[in-house]
Amino acid sequence: MGKLLKNGLLQAWSQPFAVCLLFIYNLLWGVLLYALIRSIVVPLLHRYPSPELPREAVHLFWLEGQFQLMKTDLMYPYLWWGLALLLVRLLFTPLLSAGLYYSLEHLELNAGYRFMQGIRKLALPFILLYAIQIVLVIVPFYLLGPKLMEAYSTQHSLAAITWYMAPWILGYLAYLFLLNTVFMYMQFGLAGGKSPTWSLGLLIRNLAPVMLLALITLVVTVTITALVMASAMVWAGFAALLVVQAYRLVQVFGKIWMITSQHTLWNAKNE
Repeated sequence: MGKLLKNGLLQAWSQPFAVCLLFIYNLLWGVLLYALIRSIVVPLLHRYPSPELPREAVHLFWLEGQFQLMKTDLMYPYLWWGLALLLVRLLFTPLLSAGLYYSLEHLELNAGYRFMQGIRKLALPFILLYAIQIVLVIVPFYLLGPKLMEAYSTQHSLAAITWYMAPWILGYLAYLFLLNTVFMYMQFGLAGGKSPTWSLGLLIRNLAPVMLLALITLVVTVTITALVMASAMVWAGFAALLVVQAYRLVQVFGKIWMITSQHTLWNAKNE
């Protein structure tokens, strides 16, 4: 297992183009979302009643906001912007994945060239796989939705609702973890010229080491995230900003390391 992690780390280190491109993509995405949310929140904060005003002013503020949301088209431009951003995200995610997975299979090619070749050759099948994955991610909400409504109607506090829903939420997170691993191996198969069913067979035959490797990389990533968030709370100002921005790059590298570690196992079992 240690050898797989080490080889995965070396393989991730050999993908500087993918790391930098994904870092820039996530950074720009974060800036765009920040600008959109700021354009909505800041005007509202300027209109929020000051503490010197009576409590009725705050109540009137919320009533006015509810009226504008329910009776006017105030939210329509923001909803259209949100939908457009979501569609862009849904399109770019499988394209970038196609470039990354193809790069892992063709290390002999130039880094930028093989990434773009992956997008050109694997775009359609990766988009199809991603669409299926999104559907499978959404399906459990048909079960979670009624459970949440039941918890809201039967429990009398937020803590009680949280404890009631905790097993279902943990089960859903475990389902997402397994689903992500399954589709990762199907993408390995597409990039390596194998069928999705063959990839699923390889995954099932090696389920124990695959899950163990995924858990180890997940624990390492979560630990780094916790350390960065804790340090950002301790260090205020510009130092915290630098730590958070540097973490974005580490986070992207960690995600690629999770993939390359599994790809190392894939290659070992594929021989």
